[in-house]
Amino acid sequence: MNNIENITVIGAGTTGYLTVFHLCETYPNKKITWIYPKENQPIGVGEAIIPDVSKFLQNFGVKHQDILKHCNGTLKFGVYLKGWNKPGEDFTFPFGFESANPRHNSSSQDRIMKTNKIPKRIFDYQNISTHFRVTELLEYLDNYKKKYSNLTVIREKVTLNDIKDCYDLIIDCTGFERTVSYIPNNFKNISDKIPNNQVFLFRHTYTDREKQCVPYTVAEAMNYGWCFNIPLRNELACGYVHDGKFDVKEEYINYLEKKFNIKVEPSSIKSLKMVTGRNKIHLKNNIVAMGLASSFIEPLESTGLYLVTSALRKLCDYIDKKITETEYNFFINEEFDTITDFIVEHYKYSKRDNEYWNFYKKVNTKKRTVNIFPNSGWDTIKSGFLSEVPRPTEPMDSKELIEIHKGKPFHEWILNEENYI
Repeated sequence: MNNIENITVIGAGTTGYLTVFHLCETYPNKKITWIYPKENQPIGVGEAIIPDVSKFLQNFGVKHQDILKHCNGTLKFGVYLKGWNKPGEDFTFPFGFESANPRHNSSSQDRIMKTNKIPKRIFDYQNISTHFRVTELLEYLDNYKKKYSNLTVIREKVTLNDIKDCYDLIIDCTGFERTVSYIPNNFKNISDKIPNNQVFLFRHTYTDREKQCVPYTVAEAMNYGWCFNIPLRNELACGYVHDGKFDVKEEYINYLEKKFNIKVEPSSIKSLKMVTGRNKIHLKNNIVAMGLASSFIEPLESTGLYLVTSALRKLCDYIDKKITETEYNFFINEEFDTITDFIVEHYKYSKRDNEYWNFYKKVNTKKRTVNIFPNSGWDTIKSGFLSEVPRPTEPMDSKELIEIHKGKPFHEWILNEENYI
């Protein structure tokens, strides 16, 4: 393989931004060209990420505090799974299973989720993350373009033929369109494991900030899927992830009207189709698909941007000639398939009983681990459904326990910018 010195990134959205800035930061002596179409329109919904992605952002200077202040952000300590086993039975899935600091492990973060109180030294925690509004994050990241002297931005729409003679590596961040990385018969659909292919979207200002503005994502089981609640600083972003063959709009409207105590007009609900699955080949002839152009799993554990950051790190190994094209493709597929099985674990042990939920009970999964979901993570999910599976716990520092219970209620803490300036 020849040296890669000229890298072209096509497409924007969060994947495009992360790709460009990571490459500019990692390779200051390489030429990075970013083809960023003028008509680019990010979806702009609430987004939830995980600690690994937060650490990735910190590598080029974006801290938790920046997201809270500039991107309508809030803190995230994990996922609250409401009614997944059956109505009325809830459990938490906190971050921190592999915390290097024993004071800031999953048990302490679980305590924060259950009390909704924020201790004074919260930014000492290594395994926390954030929610944010996507459009506001991208607007904030625009400030970083001028930081890199090796970056050229082109605001025109181009085709592969326009640039094929002037790149060593091209990265396709154009989403499901796969503008330059499309390969015939290259897509592996995962509807045989996860049939969810549509999401309804709605957002509204808080009507009960104390109950609705919490430091975690709420995933609430529904008849034919689940609803996410992503608490932003000024509003709550809600979505119903479901299998599109079921008509769930009326159920969703009833859910929203009860949550916000308002009348919801059906026309105010957005609908998005999801293409769940992955490419079989992601990298070929120095053209690589990234983000939605590469793969997508439903957003239950906020793994979308993690798959991007993980792939970017592995792509750097390819650029540095540490791995081959074949090894890159194998890694991406193995990680995606492992996470897919982990997501299925959230469904298959549920006691909910209808066509939708019973489908998952027949899906076979294989327990494998990735760094974001170690053995203790798999066991925590299973313990939420099966009484015979003990929930993994870790010792909790008594001083930290006191600090948490002396903390400020989150819905008040987040409104005081002095806490994170």
